Amino acid sequence: MSAQPKVVNQLKDKKVVVLGGSSGLGFGAASGIIEEGGSVVIASSSEERVSKAVERLSDPAQQYNADKSRISGHVLNLKGSDVESRLKDFFSQVGQFDHLIYTSGDSLAVKGLEEHTYESIVEAANVRLISALLAVKVAVYGGYLREGGSIVLTTGSVVEGPLEKWSVVAGFASSIYGLARSLAFDLSPRNIRVNAISPGPVDTELFDSFGPEAKAATFKHLEGLALTHRVGRITDLAQAYLYVLKDTNITGQTIGSNGGTLFGPGPASQ
Repeated sequence: MSAQPKVVNQLKDKKVVVLGGSSGLGFGAASGIIEEGGSVVIASSSEERVSKAVERLSDPAQQYNADKSRISGHVLNLKGSDVESRLKDFFSQVGQFDHLIYTSGDSLAVKGLEEHTYESIVEAANVRLISALLAVKVAVYGGYLREGGSIVLTTGSVVEGPLEKWSVVAGFASSIYGLARSLAFDLSPRNIRVNAISPGPVDTELFDSFGPEAKAATFKHLEGLALTHRVGRITDLAQAYLYVLKDTNITGQTIGSNGGTLFGPGPASQ
């Protein structure tokens, strides 16, 4: 009998739900899971983005190891007070699965605290924090996330490297650090691991709204701060998400991928 792989193909035949999987970090993670032989269910609020993402992930010309039978997409709006009901409907359609990745987010509420109101602060927390908690609640206590599985949340390096006018965003991002630790503790009797990924600047669709010139100027500035001399790529972060899915000995941790930007500009070239 031939030896079986111990390191590669650890996600083969595993079912992973990616909330926010139609673009950016979530799409990158979904693509990596398919490469590894896993099945992916992506969900996003935009029917058009979901449709295009499923098409790309199913196309052998664009996706390595593509298999239409291992990818499905759903439209799911994670905003509003009735989000828990929508999550219950969604997970009932998906059925049981092995891992949950949460990358969903809306526009960042980057403005001074003096400009915020009660309503704007609650709005800023809606998708990135409140719905993340409710997604975990429904997935786990609804019996959809299998024992032995894992949850991966998403935060950001602004927690460790403060930026001007990011206090509200950083406050919610910081809570994800604590959530990963506390949920890992609470869910350990179910043998469910919980971790978080903390990206620094990453070249995603978020920057496309800047326009070509502003995006180029922003990236030049960010590259000057990075010890790697470049902005992160979606494929870089995909490796981080895949790692915490596959390492069954890691839980309660937040993994940073930020190019060393937290150290500030590196030494001048010699």
